[in-house]
Amino acid sequence: MLTIRLHSEQSRCYSLFNRIQGRLLIQGRLRRRIVRIRKGSELASFEVVGLNGQATIETLRLVPQPLWKVKRGLRRKLEALHPAYQASTWKERSLAQHWRSYNQLLSRRNLPLVGYDEWIIKVEQPALLDQGAIPVAPIPQAPQEQTQIPMAIWMWGERTNEELCERSLKSLERQWPGGFKLLPADQQLQDEDQHTWIVLLQVGDELAPQALRRFAVVVHDNEDAAVIYADEDSISVHGHRHTPQFKPAWNPDLLYSDPHYSHVWLIRSDLCIQACQALQADDQTASPYAVVLEATARCRRDQILHVPEVLYHRLDRPGRQRSSVETAEALQAFFKRRGQPLQVSVHRFGGHRLHWSLPDPTPLVSVIIPTRDREDLLRCCLSSLEQYSDGNPPTEIILIDNGSREPRTLAYLASLEDQAHIRVLRRPGVFNYAALNNEAVALARGEVVALLNNDIEATHPGWLGVMTAQALRPEIGAVGAKLLFDDGTIQHGGVLLGIGGIAGHAHKYVPADSDGYQLRLRLAHNISAVTGAALVIRRAVFEEVHGFDANHLAVNYNDVDLCLRLMAAGYRNLFCPDAVLIHHESKTRGVPTEAGPYAQWQAERQIMIERWGDLLCNDPHYSPHLSLVEENLSISLKPASTGVRRTLS
Repeated sequence: MLTIRLHSEQSRCYSLFNRIQGRLLIQGRLRRRIVRIRKGSELASFEVVGLNGQATIETLRLVPQPLWKVKRGLRRKLEALHPAYQASTWKERSLAQHWRSYNQLLSRRNLPLVGYDEWIIKVEQPALLDQGAIPVAPIPQAPQEQTQIPMAIWMWGERTNEELCERSLKSLERQWPGGFKLLPADQQLQDEDQHTWIVLLQVGDELAPQALRRFAVVVHDNEDAAVIYADEDSISVHGHRHTPQFKPAWNPDLLYSDPHYSHVWLIRSDLCIQACQALQADDQTASPYAVVLEATARCRRDQILHVPEVLYHRLDRPGRQRSSVETAEALQAFFKRRGQPLQVSVHRFGGHRLHWSLPDPTPLVSVIIPTRDREDLLRCCLSSLEQYSDGNPPTEIILIDNGSREPRTLAYLASLEDQAHIRVLRRPGVFNYAALNNEAVALARGEVVALLNNDIEATHPGWLGVMTAQALRPEIGAVGAKLLFDDGTIQHGGVLLGIGGIAGHAHKYVPADSDGYQLRLRLAHNISAVTGAALVIRRAVFEEVHGFDANHLAVNYNDVDLCLRLMAAGYRNLFCPDAVLIHHESKTRGVPTEAGPYAQWQAERQIMIERWGDLLCNDPHYSPHLSLVEENLSISLKPASTGVRRTLS
């Protein structure tokens, strides 16, 4: 057993024993892991990776363990944290397999801990058996008469390719007999189709055997439904399924950024007809992406339902692109029809980049920074804001000094008070992040406020401009940035509800240049919450929901709570990957290890559970099939609810 305790200026770093056996280290905490030393070894190495600043190792010891104790330790850790392990799993695998899984779990290298094949066997197939829809059945039985919904298949793409057409038609034959019609090649809807549901199917792709049955049940059970979509995966020409796309509930900004948001759509025919007519009047091609954009804009957002089941299989197509000039033009035309002239370009990594512009005149942004001592951090923050000010709106800076005592800090703050665009508020006393920011927002002159921690460092020009442009959209609430640790790995890619019981940061610790799950680190998309370490919001919206809860959430979770109240009020929170900042996380306050801060953290954690309840375990912007243990959006093997999902924003 290797036991380590490290004290450092950095809240987290990573250790390696004998180069390959890893362990995440947290400042001041005792950390343990089982390590293996081969027989005959005379030397062992221990190194700390990604460490910046000063550090001391208080404890470092190795204690031999009997085999029974090793097995017990492995079992407890794997069953507690590894998504592939349950009580029965231990007997199914060898000790060597357990050891590999244990090391993989502790590596934190964004490796998927569960394979998709394993998910199909252990999660999907049992669920299908429960539904009575076994995928190997040649022709599933017709649903009950009351759930027989008239459907028409819109098969789009290369209809002249007989081989690809045959693949898709065979998947239709596996649905219930007579349960659908195939639209003609011109995709024209007839008068008798007014009460029909339109199912999109690209030539060569396949519907899962139970797809139309499940859609019929969802339509029957949700009379107000207007648009329905489901999860999907890819399938090889030999029939091997891979690369699942587990989706969020309705996420309009992700649809704008990603034309591959979904390929399986069920659209009420009246909406489909209206969408086609609008496109025809605008001399636009009625492509599936353009039709989906129009149809989803013509119904209430709570009428758009997500079925968290894999009901569509996309045929592997070499060289397939995630976006094109045509999809970018379709999106640009969509916004133009709504009076929003917006430039859309093809993202070099795939998908779209939407260039929201600042109005003229550009509004003032109030940058609010709470601080206490640590003159070096504050100086770095302010210097970087000045260095990378090009492309940003005009700003005023409000510094809230929460009782600094260090002479260097006091002298630096005094020198800043002479600058016209900087105000220093002296607010000594007990640290209450929520109250400090609420007061500063009330005193701010800007139409927009940017909340920053004093350990944030700007890295490129224009970051505040792109965040402000997003925040000025009437439907948007809080806008968050992509934040990096000192070592260049992701610290914040949006907040995922349910991680650790409350919330965690998406893609934490993965390399900064990673695409993320389904390009989520590249593309702007809606998310339930963003961190208050770098948050931009219109001041009027902040005040509308009464700001942070300073009475109950003084230090912890106040940013998540704010974002959830914004979502409940009808606003969409947004992750903005084009704004990249360095976050020297928690260098000022540290982590809550002392009795007082720890008790406060636990109390505020309980308030969040009581206030938000089931929402914390059912994030509408996260898939129920993804892990609530890992922050790398890996697959979970825990059975998940397959009930339809609606978004709150």
